[in-house]
Amino acid sequence: MNYNLADIRKLVKNALPNQDFDNFVFDYFPSVREQFTDGQLLDARIRLLLDYANTRREIPKLLNAIQECNPTVYQEFASKLGNSIKPDTDLAQSNQEVKQCDVLVLTANPIGTNLLKLEQEANLIRQRLQEGAVGKNLVVKVEWAVRIEDLSKHLLQSEPRIIHFSGHSNSSGDIILHNAQGQAQTVSPIALAELLPIASGRVECVVLNTCFSLEKADALAEQVGCVIGMEAEIDDESAVRFAAGFYRGLGFGRGYYSAFELGCSEINLLNLPDRNIPHFITRDSSYSEPEAETPRVTRTFPTQQNATVYPLWFGTNRRPNDMQNLAKGFSNDRDRQIHYGTCEVTVPRSHKIGSVGTPWWKFVLTDDRLKLKRDSLCLLNAADFLAGIKQALQKEGLDDRSALVFIHGFNVSFEDAARQAAQMGVDLQMKGIMAFYSWPSQGNLIGYTADEATIEASEQYIAEFLLNLAQNSGVEKVHIIAHSMGNRGLLRAMQRIIAKVQTETSTLFGQIFLAAPDVDPDVFRGLAEAYQKLAERTTLYVSAKDKALFASRILHNHTRLGFFPPIAVVDGIDTVEVSNIDVTWLGHGYFANARPLLEDIYALLKHNTPPERRFGLRSVVDGTQHYWRIGK
Repeated sequence: MNYNLADIRKLVKNALPNQDFDNFVFDYFPSVREQFTDGQLLDARIRLLLDYANTRREIPKLLNAIQECNPTVYQEFASKLGNSIKPDTDLAQSNQEVKQCDVLVLTANPIGTNLLKLEQEANLIRQRLQEGAVGKNLVVKVEWAVRIEDLSKHLLQSEPRIIHFSGHSNSSGDIILHNAQGQAQTVSPIALAELLPIASGRVECVVLNTCFSLEKADALAEQVGCVIGMEAEIDDESAVRFAAGFYRGLGFGRGYYSAFELGCSEINLLNLPDRNIPHFITRDSSYSEPEAETPRVTRTFPTQQNATVYPLWFGTNRRPNDMQNLAKGFSNDRDRQIHYGTCEVTVPRSHKIGSVGTPWWKFVLTDDRLKLKRDSLCLLNAADFLAGIKQALQKEGLDDRSALVFIHGFNVSFEDAARQAAQMGVDLQMKGIMAFYSWPSQGNLIGYTADEATIEASEQYIAEFLLNLAQNSGVEKVHIIAHSMGNRGLLRAMQRIIAKVQTETSTLFGQIFLAAPDVDPDVFRGLAEAYQKLAERTTLYVSAKDKALFASRILHNHTRLGFFPPIAVVDGIDTVEVSNIDVTWLGHGYFANARPLLEDIYALLKHNTPPERRFGLRSVVDGTQHYWRIGK
């Protein structure tokens, strides 16, 4: 390709004044900078640069760099440059036709600011993501020389899950972008925090890879799951290498915090300064525990920062102990009707992610258990129950008009079911309605056989409760988590619902999670089609370390759906193995106790993200079977 070098020479002179030109060449073409001599005229230096770029076919790189540093002057010359304005670098091509993306990299290096290695950083982000199986499925979009007035446009067009700022911040923590003239103009992260929920509701993580950005990063942490900011000035190479390590971690399926640690480690491995400059900020209060791996998680934002009471909606076919005094709770006896109602669970400030509290025989000075407020129990008829949910959604003005229903398993009392539902609602940051269905489990280990009969007798009531909630409550999307033996009731309930709706395409439910199902796999395969017809996505969580399901396997002389080997893979359902997650000794309650699994459920509830694009999951192929694995 032939370039008009005379026009490019004029562009360089106008876009890069003397001192800026020297800095520009030093950063982008260091081998040319070595040829400069004292007293050498600017025209001579420009000629050296153009000769170098032209003979090595790096004119596109030169034009990209000039456009990044001074977009206003560049645009003035664009019509004269003709083909010269079409750089053929990978970065330019990769943005073509990219709309929605997973990672949006926003760069800025305005006139008058020190030149940074932004191109190197952007290239490394792409390269490191591509190294891992998860990263190969992630879409990266890079926007160069970002102007403040275009910020909302980029967010609206791209709808990213991760926003990565690359460039400068001032000592007050304000991000430095371009104004219309290509000069520096600051934007406060506080203003950005107000923009995020309006312009891009998918954002999970914001990386502020700029000096002093920690100063005002707290405001962003109010809007997204986690934020990475820099406590002080950070060396350019350290910033680039932090990004490289962070995105390598994400590419290999690590979670945000593990990826953050990899970014810090990369700085350290290369003996670069500033390893302790990056900080991780999150709402997850468990990061502030004394046993946390690193003190760099300096600030946390508990999900229920000021709330001590969590509201729940419930359905049950248990018989009340005393209809005249509901504070006495519900028995383990069956009733032949559904009791609809509401209740409240107190959530202590000391609540830890994935826990309903320390067992009673362990706490000494502090009782950190979630507790059902018995005096809050209130029964409603079906019509008032459904009307109450509609009113609650309208009163709160909730953007998320969804409901999450928990169906418990074997050996669970009504009170335990309420506590577990509240724990999940808090940990999953449930914005809509949190509900649970409690069938009459005996609530003790010796009641297993009785529970098997009871869950079968409860199928019709579970179906009625779910169908009412999906069709008559004003909820736009009903998600379901079924645990252990509760999956037997849900499976048959789905068959009843299919028969009632009598249609091939009724997607009544959002996400359905089958956690540690104590179900015969052959029975499941014969009936699983109902999930494909009724739900947006169904996810099956299995483990090789589930001792309760191992015992059930021995009792039934046949494997269980939630236990492997053999692994259960069914068409239309995503199987996720969780054996590598560190859980309690029994291993059966992993679905609500392990943070990585809660993060996976959260990603599905919020974004319906397919497994190949969820952080923390790795693809596993075993013969003809394909499933996913969470954990190391």
